[in-house]
Amino acid sequence: MVRKAILAVAAVALCIAAALTLLVRTRPRHARPPPGCQVGPTTPGIDVSYYQETIDWPRVRRAGIRFAFIRLADGLTQRDAMFATNWAESRRAGVARGAYLFFRPDQDVAAQADLMIAAMRGRDGDDLPPVIDIEVDGGLDLATVAERAAAWIERVRDRLGVEPIVYTGSDLWRNGGAEALEPQPLWLAHYTQNCPALPSPWARWTFWQHTDRGAVPGIQGPVDLDLFAGTLGELTAER
Repeated sequence: MVRKAILAVAAVALCIAAALTLLVRTRPRHARPPPGCQVGPTTPGIDVSYYQETIDWPRVRRAGIRFAFIRLADGLTQRDAMFATNWAESRRAGVARGAYLFFRPDQDVAAQADLMIAAMRGRDGDDLPPVIDIEVDGGLDLATVAERAAAWIERVRDRLGVEPIVYTGSDLWRNGGAEALEPQPLWLAHYTQNCPALPSPWARWTFWQHTDRGAVPGIQGPVDLDLFAGTLGELTAER
């Protein structure tokens, strides 16, 4: 009886060894993660607007948030009512800050650029670069959207002496058209726990907005959560 039990255990062990050998032999060698799955340290952040109402920024900082992008305006039609408060209080709490503008490609491009220029003209040297948020086409073809966004970028860059960031997602550019924007750092919008899908022609993301349902102490209700592809020191260098 004991001999049969020993033989049975040995047979199971042989089966497991054979399965492990097969797995090793068939596993792809030098496999690389998909393009969106960048390997390395990340730094947590958020992006906010008046939707988050009054934010307890010191509490947000204590919760581990190290940077925040703050909405300046929605095109030319709506200045964010909480921008000035969030801009001042985030810095006071020690959270690295940057401003973004929701871009309306069917509105005056220079005027939208000038909103950002006026708000950031006195920016501190450690503020994050300004962001153009491209989510809608305004009824225009995508080549025109990219061309007009590139004009916004050029005007802001020339006036402020800093390289703007592009916020966008793959859905808008599923058929291409963003080639004129490729040189800009990408802040990617893709809500997933898996590898994010990069819009062509970008090969990597610098910032990634991975959910719009985040919970952060100091903020009532949901908030967008972001990651920076690097350490806090590298985030400082990004400025």
